[in-house]
Amino acid sequence: MGKSSEEKIVFARNLLKIGVPYREVQTNLKIKFGSGMSNTTLQKMMEVEEETRHCEQKLQKCEEDLRLYKQLYFDLLDAMKKKMKIE
Repeated sequence: MGKSSEEKIVFARNLLKIGVPYREVQTNLKIKFGSGMSNTTLQKMMEVEEETRHCEQKLQKCEEDLRLYKQLYFDLLDAMKKKMKIE
């Protein structure tokens, strides 16, 4: 894979990351590099990008849940310590 091919892939990935539609990616590739990319390659890149976004969203949700559970744990621990001191 030559340098221009690598640049083309990076350029296409960056466009896909910001949500540029498939046809516009092809158009921008043709403008910048003089040719587009195979449909299969772009589709695979789009699938990978969508999966990455999905995983990032899932990770963010898990991190939020973890923060909530930790807070609940420490609140419960404090409540139990106070209750044990009273009795």
